[in-house]
Amino acid sequence: MKGPLFVYMATITAIGSALFYPYVAVLVYIMFAVMCPNALWYWSLAPTFFNSGFGFSAVVAYPMIAGWLLNGCGNIKIGKAYFPMVLLVLYLLWLISVSFVVGVSPLGKETIIMLVRLTLAMIITLTLCNTLFGLRCLIWSIIFASGFVAYELNMSYFSGFNRLQMVGFAGMDNNFFAVGLVVGSTISFYTGLAELSKRNYILMLLAFAAALLQAHAIMFSMSRGGMLGLIVVGIVTLILFIIAFFQTKKLRDLSLLLIAILVALALAGPSVRERFASSFRKSEDLDNSAQSRIKSWKNCQIVIQEHPFLGIGIQNWAPYSTRRFGLFLEAHSTWFQAAAETGIPGCLLQLSFIFVTMWRTLKVAWGRIPLRDPSMRYYGQMVVAAMSGYFISAALVSLYFLEIVYYTCLIGLCCLKLSHLLVLETEDKKIEAIMRGEEFPEEEPEEEKPSSQWATA
Repeated sequence: MKGPLFVYMATITAIGSALFYPYVAVLVYIMFAVMCPNALWYWSLAPTFFNSGFGFSAVVAYPMIAGWLLNGCGNIKIGKAYFPMVLLVLYLLWLISVSFVVGVSPLGKETIIMLVRLTLAMIITLTLCNTLFGLRCLIWSIIFASGFVAYELNMSYFSGFNRLQMVGFAGMDNNFFAVGLVVGSTISFYTGLAELSKRNYILMLLAFAAALLQAHAIMFSMSRGGMLGLIVVGIVTLILFIIAFFQTKKLRDLSLLLIAILVALALAGPSVRERFASSFRKSEDLDNSAQSRIKSWKNCQIVIQEHPFLGIGIQNWAPYSTRRFGLFLEAHSTWFQAAAETGIPGCLLQLSFIFVTMWRTLKVAWGRIPLRDPSMRYYGQMVVAAMSGYFISAALVSLYFLEIVYYTCLIGLCCLKLSHLLVLETEDKKIEAIMRGEEFPEEEPEEEKPSSQWATA
């Protein structure tokens, strides 16, 4: 009963504070999106809030939107985060337009509705997140949700039932959900480093524990795409830390990365290593799963050549491939399937949102723009590493809608906004100093104290 009690308490808290402090409702909404409470406690949690017919996320979403509107839609000065958000909105509009032209299945319609909700949630979060404290609350909401799910999956595994591999989680199979774990473990690891730099040792340990639980879940998921994504994250992290070393001359982060790699290798038992090594066999020696992937990719190439602009419609690949090729399978590649279903423009818009966000967040990772706190560099590195792992993993799995991926990009966009606000504040202070005939001191920004203004976080 503890799980359902927590969900109801969080929902009621979000509803009660939404009109006055909508950012609280935002955090609960994102936590529910990542945690999927109905899947986590499927045996004891009612499908809807007090049997009202509305899901827990929907019950939180409506007051959240109302509170956002009543609070003047937050602060729309988002700086360099503006263009990536435009790309995301254009991607959504493209999906809707394609659906009108080529048709949409019930599953495709549901996917579009979910993307509409996510885009609106990202806009609300971005306009309300105005402080470093608010950004940290956003990150920790994601860590708590993803870490707790990983904890439950680990408990099931050690009790003798590998729930993730056998049945998946929240309607996602082991390969699908393993990609989310790659992203979640990366967020947790980098947050642990950020908390260490602030000497918040308890939070550091909690973040590292969440990273460990998620990394182990990737191992026993037996997902080759998830394992490859984790390796890519490690490589990108190594590159980022080497670059940072030349700036700071500190070996601490490189040492911690080495420890993390050794722990990951220890978690990967013989069966995990054998499973991953099977990806590199000759084509005639590949298992049925790997061979079906190659066949599906070739089929996607045929369809992309035939429908390069509009595609065949979102969530239409499986039934279309059954009719056309006699193979009822997903494409096993997000990018091939996106191009086949939404056309090359749709795939490019999706990729553009990810890569533009990564490119602009690199400035945060390298400290090339003003930051409210030096620890924000870890948040920039986090986004770059996590999305690199996602991009590679998604090439081996068909991912229609993985919310933690978009919320990871949101972390980077919030960093860009906070940097922009800091520049504006500095310019205002300079103007005031000049008007008073005083010299404006060039000082490093101090770490913010926790704000009590949840309406603007």
